[in-house]
Amino acid sequence: MERRLSTIVVADVVGYSKIMGENETESLNRLSILTSLIDVKAAQYGGRVFNRAGDGFLSEFSSPVSAVRFAFELQQELASPEMQNQIGFSLRIGIHLADVVVNGEDLLGDGINIAARIQSEAEPNTILVSSSVFEQVKRTAQLRFAPKGEKKLKNISDTFLVYSVEGELGSHSCITAIMADSENLNMELPTHQPNSVVVVPYKNLNDDPEQEYFADGFTEDLITELSRFPEVLTISRNASFGLKEKNRDAREIGEMLGVQYCLEGGIRKLGNKARINSFLINAVSGEQIWAEKTDCAYDELFDVQDELTSRIVSSVAGHVERQAEASAKRKRPNDLRAYDFFLRGMEFHRIGGVTQENAEQSVYWFDQALLADPKYGRAHAWRACAISTVAEWTGEDVWKELIESGRLAVELDETDADSHRIAGSLALYTKDFESALYHFKRAIELNPNHAFIVGRMGEIYNFLGDGKTALEYQKRAKLLDPFLPEYCRELEAVAYYVLEDYQRCYEVVGEFTRVTRRAAAYRTAAAIRLNDTEKIRKAASSLLKLDSKFDPKAFVDTEFYQDNKMCKQLRSDIKAGLSTLELDNVI
Repeated sequence: MERRLSTIVVADVVGYSKIMGENETESLNRLSILTSLIDVKAAQYGGRVFNRAGDGFLSEFSSPVSAVRFAFELQQELASPEMQNQIGFSLRIGIHLADVVVNGEDLLGDGINIAARIQSEAEPNTILVSSSVFEQVKRTAQLRFAPKGEKKLKNISDTFLVYSVEGELGSHSCITAIMADSENLNMELPTHQPNSVVVVPYKNLNDDPEQEYFADGFTEDLITELSRFPEVLTISRNASFGLKEKNRDAREIGEMLGVQYCLEGGIRKLGNKARINSFLINAVSGEQIWAEKTDCAYDELFDVQDELTSRIVSSVAGHVERQAEASAKRKRPNDLRAYDFFLRGMEFHRIGGVTQENAEQSVYWFDQALLADPKYGRAHAWRACAISTVAEWTGEDVWKELIESGRLAVELDETDADSHRIAGSLALYTKDFESALYHFKRAIELNPNHAFIVGRMGEIYNFLGDGKTALEYQKRAKLLDPFLPEYCRELEAVAYYVLEDYQRCYEVVGEFTRVTRRAAAYRTAAAIRLNDTEKIRKAASSLLKLDSKFDPKAFVDTEFYQDNKMCKQLRSDIKAGLSTLELDNVI
């Protein structure tokens, strides 16, 4: 008997029997369209429909991330005016990760039943996932979730904690790349960039999984320190953490990310001591260049990071003149407990947008760090980000608190790149372009290899009307991060719109693995400028599939152009595109 681990997606049409009773022929036609849509979209995500039961669909995916993204985008598409007109059905969807029995093309077992029972608990037009799925996808699916509590499922002895999918995660500098998208890399990037390195996330060598935050925090700080050196091209945190638990060898990583070197290792924390193993590997030949084992006291951790950085820069670029300067710049907390609390806060902040509880926990731990050391600038900076994330869940007005945290962060540690990035973003929201430029330029001086900062610098130039400079920063960001998220890549489409190259704006969005709401809006505006009816219909339809209640005015209010004429043009173009589609639906 063959068994395998699979992610099962069960979808069912709400109230289908009643719909059939009202108009059988039309219902069957609509069901046929839905069937084709599900088949095509499942295949796009590497899945397959293995069983149909009337108005129910059972699909299998090898990847939980692909399964959840498939379900989310299916629900989005069904909510669009076009699909409402063609299909008009509401779905309940349940997803569960389980060991299943293979019976030819069909799958059997308790896991299938559990997925079906979870689906029956879902509200119309929603998705529920089991905790086994949530734990696999929370870091990489780039979606927001809400816990719905323990559910007692019909004819199932155990209770199951389930989560609902709430929406897109949005922009986040700590996002993790989805390595399943490797086939969609920008193939224009040269392979094996000279003097380039990627830090593979250090493994947690403790038996306690609760110590994972410490290994991740050490890795992230190491990436930050390496990124200070312009002579070494350091791949971004986004791409680096996408390698976590992937078990790829150095040569495979080298081909995937176009790097010459991989730094790998593991860390074990024992009380107030740490043991760190590190290996630098040639990603072209697979040859190990050097390896070292370090035992240190907890308060010597920063010195170990500096020594590792020095050795890597020396091996990769051949000189370390900037090492003393970089080490001197970094302000360390007066109380090492503050650093530990900070790392715990960062662990929750990485997935703070995924659930409200995570966001609140990140604020809690940053507060603890500041109680231990009120002058810890980094903690003030990231606390501002965490507060903002909580506000996205609660809707609270936290602007004064954000401003104060951002101000303190830069005041207490003028040498921290992320503090300047955060201060720059806050300035941009008030259209203080002079301050925004100052803080972002300073951030890049301090950390020239931070892909997120480089990309967001391009956004400022877009709002200033300088699309050419914005594209230069975007090109650099793509070099630093071959898996640059779409919410960063969308800045490229914006730049072409600013440059009035509407054809290229339209084309760039079509190259995305997943089209973001913002990119779809600019593509709609570009289509109007191209005066191409087919392009307008396609772009506007795509936008409404992502947001069936899209409001051009509310959207443009968050596009902080210095020239108000650009705001008026963008709003008018998007509105015209949507009006064209609405007219088609009326006709």
